[in-house]
Amino acid sequence: MKLNQKEESLYKAIAELAYAIAGADNEVTDDELVALEKAVHSNLSEAEAIVINHFRFLSQDKRPRLDLHYKHAVSIIEMNKSELDRVRIRKFLYILERVAEVGGVVEAERDLLEKFELDLLHIHASKKSEKDLNMTPELANLYSTIGQLAYTMAIADHVLMDEERVAFLQVVKEDLGEFDWIAKDRFSAVQDIMIKDAESTYDHALYLIRKNIGALDQDVIDKFVHVIWRVAKVAGITQEEQTLIDRFEKDIQEIWNSK
Repeated sequence: MKLNQKEESLYKAIAELAYAIAGADNEVTDDELVALEKAVHSNLSEAEAIVINHFRFLSQDKRPRLDLHYKHAVSIIEMNKSELDRVRIRKFLYILERVAEVGGVVEAERDLLEKFELDLLHIHASKKSEKDLNMTPELANLYSTIGQLAYTMAIADHVLMDEERVAFLQVVKEDLGEFDWIAKDRFSAVQDIMIKDAESTYDHALYLIRKNIGALDQDVIDKFVHVIWRVAKVAGITQEEQTLIDRFEKDIQEIWNSK
């Protein structure tokens, strides 16, 4: 199967992320290369040569910079997101996890994997064009983040109930109207890969809100609060959920005040 240029760019970005993970403990080992080769062979056979060759090319630099390689790779994925789908997201995460497992996952690798997982979902959710959305990309990103926060609220007590999902679907339909699908897509995407860490998911949502602060206003803030409150209310608000609501109201106000 012949790959187009955008697909090749995506695969090179994954090779760069694998290199960053392998070098998180300051040394890229032969075992990490072997782990990458096996994972790529079983999941990305069509791009095996591209990923391995680019990883080896990058490995000539014996002093990898985790932060710089991460930012560059994510920017490449963003530019070529038209070829990104959920199947590729799953495969990319699997490959990076296999590389990280060699010798035990260090904290820097774990942090990068969690952030990348959420950033990939965010990029995927933003694939609709500004013309299709009839709104600014910043506002679309905020509506998408509503879905992520709702999911965070739903798993705050470590259990995702069907009733919570139904309540979420209903309230975003009421609050977001024709654009409810933006939040729904994000909620479904995060659920699909079974993210269970409410803390990292919440922190990433705040990061996205700050990143798109230009579109933040009181109406959007009210939508955020109303959606997560309705999801929490389904089975009675637990202590964990109330703590998260209070925390979000404080955090979103601080972000708003800094605008």
